Amino acid sequence: MRVLAALLCLAACGDPIAGDAADARDVALDAAPPPYPPWTMVVLPDTQVYMNLHPEIWAAQTRWIAEHAAELDVRMVLHVGDVTEWNSPAEWARARDGFDEIEAVAPLVVVTGNHDYDVSRTRVSRLSEYWTADHLRAQPSFGGLFEADRTDNHYQRFTIAGQTWLVLGLEWGPRPSVLDWAASVLDAEPADHVVIDTHAYLYNDDRRYDWARWGDRQSWNPHWYVGTPWPIVSDGEELWQRVIADRTNVDLVVSGHVAVHGVGHATSRAAGDHPVHEVLQDYQGDELGGAGYLRLYTFFGDRIEIRTYSPYLDRFEQNPDDEFTLPWHP
Repeated sequence: MRVLAALLCLAACGDPIAGDAADARDVALDAAPPPYPPWTMVVLPDTQVYMNLHPEIWAAQTRWIAEHAAELDVRMVLHVGDVTEWNSPAEWARARDGFDEIEAVAPLVVVTGNHDYDVSRTRVSRLSEYWTADHLRAQPSFGGLFEADRTDNHYQRFTIAGQTWLVLGLEWGPRPSVLDWAASVLDAEPADHVVIDTHAYLYNDDRRYDWARWGDRQSWNPHWYVGTPWPIVSDGEELWQRVIADRTNVDLVVSGHVAVHGVGHATSRAAGDHPVHEVLQDYQGDELGGAGYLRLYTFFGDRIEIRTYSPYLDRFEQNPDDEFTLPWHP
């Protein structure tokens, strides 16, 4: 595909340089970042509408990942939650088919969104029936679980370019006990880089969900939902304060959940002035429940290039909130 060729050229070739520009580049060689083989992380925004109404779009996403994982050097795929609309067996069966296709080519991290739970019982999701604890334990990247029989909260470990990466997958509106567990994992498991995958963290005003400060001025904060299914929750600010702020190795937090204009990004500073990039991606409110748009995070030696692509439409979205670069160093 033409768009895939363009993306691969960016990863493998860099920008074309000629004449005086090439001379200037030669002068600056000493300042260039050290060689670092680029690799890609795929992030799947909320797929709830696909599972309910448009399974062909979900199939297009997972098939494309499977077909192009080797070319893009995809090292991990993260789903930000709201896999389903109604937490129904039929939806989870469709999801499981796609999970199988992804896991044949790359490790997969899945978290629960609010739509992945029953509406009348506390924290009951079918995720762990269709993506089981035993299945996850069998994966080479498996790290650990918060609850022995549930995959809602877990972590995985990867080695990339000789460095250790840890990915924490945290449930919708994590309970305080889950945040304590997450902090203990990061205390006990040394890692060069940490990515946190959770459903509701950043709002589309480029600020973390913060009920204490903004209340319902930020729509769909987890605290707004408190009731039978979720009597105890935490929001993005609480996750930041209890797990991230005092660390120097959390590089990235990805989330979804924001149903209207569900895009945005910010960079916060943790301990030691360490930059933490926070990125929101959710297209469920757009045409066809998102039209298959997913996120491609390509890591270079001095930056992360983020692009938004729909395998269903074979098209990149090139708005400033959909295509941007974040500074980063391995």
